[in-house]
Amino acid sequence: MNRNTLLACSVLCSQVLGLAVGANAQTTLDSPAAKQKVGQLIQDVLLPEATLEVDPRHSKLVRTKKPVSRFSITNPEILEVVQFSPSEFELIGLTAGETTFTLWFGEDEVLRYLVTVKRDTNVEDQRKQQYLDLEKMVSEMFPNSVIHLVPIADKLIVRGQARDNEEAARIISVLTNQTSSTLGNFGGGLLGVRLGNAASPYPGESELPTSGVINMLDVPGEKQIMLKVRVAELTRSALRQMGFDLNVDGGDFMWEQMLGVAGAFRAVLDTNEVMLAMSAISSNSYSKILAEPNLVTLSGRSASFIAGGEFAVPIVVGVEGAAAATTNFRGFGTQVQFTPTVIDKDLIRLQVSPSVSSLNQANAVNGIPGLDTRAVTTTVDLREGQWLAIAGLIQDSQTGSKARVPGLGDIPILDSVFSQKSVQRDETELIIMVSPELVHPLDDDEAPTILPGMEVTEPGDWQFFLWGNYEGHPTCNHRSTVWNVQMRRGLVPKLHQGFESSQAFYMNGESGFSE
Repeated sequence: MNRNTLLACSVLCSQVLGLAVGANAQTTLDSPAAKQKVGQLIQDVLLPEATLEVDPRHSKLVRTKKPVSRFSITNPEILEVVQFSPSEFELIGLTAGETTFTLWFGEDEVLRYLVTVKRDTNVEDQRKQQYLDLEKMVSEMFPNSVIHLVPIADKLIVRGQARDNEEAARIISVLTNQTSSTLGNFGGGLLGVRLGNAASPYPGESELPTSGVINMLDVPGEKQIMLKVRVAELTRSALRQMGFDLNVDGGDFMWEQMLGVAGAFRAVLDTNEVMLAMSAISSNSYSKILAEPNLVTLSGRSASFIAGGEFAVPIVVGVEGAAAATTNFRGFGTQVQFTPTVIDKDLIRLQVSPSVSSLNQANAVNGIPGLDTRAVTTTVDLREGQWLAIAGLIQDSQTGSKARVPGLGDIPILDSVFSQKSVQRDETELIIMVSPELVHPLDDDEAPTILPGMEVTEPGDWQFFLWGNYEGHPTCNHRSTVWNVQMRRGLVPKLHQGFESSQAFYMNGESGFSE
């Protein structure tokens, strides 16, 4: 076979394959070829020929004239079929819906039913009555609240007004037949869905179906709470150190003792061969911290507040078997996180976590500073306006040390020359106090007109260069960015006239800043 013959065969095969692929691509649903194939292979498609209705939780007995060889049910969750004999079947309705029931009589005869399981109105009426009884029982348990239960499909809507948030939580707990330890999920007027089995109204009654309880209870009263926190700390330190440095140089013999205090007061006695230096220091220091953060949130909602900064902390992590460096940031400063819940008219439950932290370079590791932290986490009950010290600390620590030359430092009288001594005492007092307060927004005429920083102005040239003031008078409107341009254009007198006319138009009587 030569090369031309092989080429012709390959072209012919490709054309045949192309025709086959094209024929398959042209074959679509319900094409004449497909219909012909169905007619050759499928005898018929049977649909339900009769209808049958069954009540839920009831049954019907079907007796056939011919024995049934086999049967099938499409959805066994709607209808249950129990066969007693080849000609007796019991159809039991389970839940509302439709399904298909098929019977085979021998090999050729088939009968199909469309079975409908109707909705049981008696069960719905019974369910409504049970919820009415449950509503009456809950109303008797909580006489200070008004409760209405509205069952809709598989949901139970709880409407009305509860005395407080704690009672609203108990009502929902009774209805869902489970307890809840988080009262904050039941804020007044807040929509919450709790899933669970609705409680049975009285013993012996059938259990109500599983329902999603939708909380639409309203709780009257103020819902916004402002938390006042005071963190006060005072630290006092006292340090006393004393030491001697001795240097003896006798030519062939040299003695050197360095036990002095660096950076301290020094007294030196120097001869040609002996030098004696005494070092002594006494220091006192104190540190004061006073933080008063305030924070407002809704009852049952958490809020947090932070005022401070962050510092970088390098971290080494492994990436594909190799070490890589990344950076995390840690915060410091004043932080407050709390969750208030109004459990009575003016009784507030606080879950509060205040903390105050500051950088401590003395505890630095590889250039990363340490933190001095004062923090507390607790839960307390307070009435509006009351103060409670939730944490306190009184710490008194003393430290003493003595470094000496062995032997000579143990001899009485000489031990002062051949030793270095230090005594340090630290006293710390810390207290953290909290107070809740029910608040409401201010009207426009009640809002403060002067805020922090509004009275701070820039000093003029005379005030800055001649009098040395770095803060101007509150009535001074100096702007160094445009003042020279305004002076050249003669706009300064016009600006003052505009300010005075505007003040006279909007204000009655004497006004302005005090001298």
